[in-house]
Amino acid sequence: MAAILFIFVAACLVSLVLTPAVRQLALHFDLTDKPSARKMQSRNIPRIGGIALFCSFFLPFLFLLVFFRQSLAAQELFADSGILCFVTGAVLIFLLGLLDDIRDLSFLFKIFGQLLIAIFVYSCGFQITTVTTPFGADFSIGFLSLPLTVFWFLLVINAINLIDGLDGLAAGICLFVSLSMLFVCIVNGRLTAAFAFAALAGALVGFLRYNFYPASIFMGDSGSYFLGYCLAALSIGGTIKGQVATAMLIPIIALGVPLMDTLWAPLRRFINGQSMFQPDNKHIHHRLVKLGFTHRRAVLTLYVLTVLLGISSMLLVHAQNDISALILFVLGFGLVGLLRYLSDSDLFNIHNIASWARDLTDETGISIQRRLFLQYQRRIVSASDPEILWEAVCVSLEMLKFDYAEFHFIEQQAAVARGRSRRRFSWTAEGEDKVSPDSRESFLRIELPIHNVLADKAGVRNFGTLLLMKDMRHAATEPYLLKRVEQLRRSMIACLEKLTEENS
Repeated sequence: MAAILFIFVAACLVSLVLTPAVRQLALHFDLTDKPSARKMQSRNIPRIGGIALFCSFFLPFLFLLVFFRQSLAAQELFADSGILCFVTGAVLIFLLGLLDDIRDLSFLFKIFGQLLIAIFVYSCGFQITTVTTPFGADFSIGFLSLPLTVFWFLLVINAINLIDGLDGLAAGICLFVSLSMLFVCIVNGRLTAAFAFAALAGALVGFLRYNFYPASIFMGDSGSYFLGYCLAALSIGGTIKGQVATAMLIPIIALGVPLMDTLWAPLRRFINGQSMFQPDNKHIHHRLVKLGFTHRRAVLTLYVLTVLLGISSMLLVHAQNDISALILFVLGFGLVGLLRYLSDSDLFNIHNIASWARDLTDETGISIQRRLFLQYQRRIVSASDPEILWEAVCVSLEMLKFDYAEFHFIEQQAAVARGRSRRRFSWTAEGEDKVSPDSRESFLRIELPIHNVLADKAGVRNFGTLLLMKDMRHAATEPYLLKRVEQLRRSMIACLEKLTEENS
């Protein structure tokens, strides 16, 4: 415990001293974050605070290596075979973020760089191979180990980056997560990871002195990438010793706020018809401010939520199965409620969810109405003459609950001299009074050209016109009525094309 306390205090002191120096360096080279529509600040603020975090994290270990190399803490730390790999990955991700702070890299370049670094640390042994649940069951994931590990690194790195939208928010959340994971590591005897989390927490305490509202320096991408990498790597670092994998629910719950925001953001944009990776100002912290929270209160609210999630993750370490199930149920219920509260639309409305489910079953052909309608369309396409075709069409129209239909059919003749003949088919739903084609009041009227563009685009082959009428006083329009009508039109065209070719 003395070594852990020493590392924490040393990292904190280094951060307190180094952060102002980094701020002056950023101002000298104009490495500042400018105000914009998506950002909350009103002035230019230095954005390379990640340099202070990076140095504050590693300098206590360098001090141990130089002056206390023979101590038990140093021997325990530097005997770990995964240290060199972890440090290499940390340096690479930090440099990627720093380069982005200086040059504004493209999204694809940053994701590709993160992907390569994640694959590198995976090859060194930082792997999720077995997932331990609070219920005592261990699940081996086999060939999914690589994609799951890489996804975990990308998810956490970008989660910390996206949550960094209010002064002190990302740093405070990472601090509470680090303290939660520090407790978990101490309880489980993972001293190497405990040293690292202590250094991370100390560096963040010192940095928050200058980063909390009103901030005089931002961590930038160099800081958020570095913090995300450390949290992702250290949460699974115990596996490099051949131990059973960390119960991934613990870091997932502790990181609940940024992970939830990162997973929800692309889904929200997708549902709203936007690009999934288009930046916006609708993240959790932005939404709290729009709801009337002050900058400071929004940050403190998310701090409290993170602390509660951290406590929940710590309780899972020694909780019994039934208590674990209760904790997970409460967290899941709270997650749904929070998303509903913070959502800027009615996406979680029960009617919308039912509508999405109905659309999915119809699009995949699971619904019985869709399968029955497709069967009727097959009958239309296979009809051997116009009369049989019209009978099959009428069956489909009855299913769609139309009241009246007319088909003005232009029959294609084989011989040019005979020209084209016109025929009229009509249909009225059983039990309906005679419907006039000229009726307008309360009727839905659809008039469709039954024609097809010729293969050589030399013109249009016209088979006539289909008129459909539906009395809207009887029932509301079916959800997929127009879609079904278009399918019906195409089936008729396919059949008439086939009959024309047979008669030519």
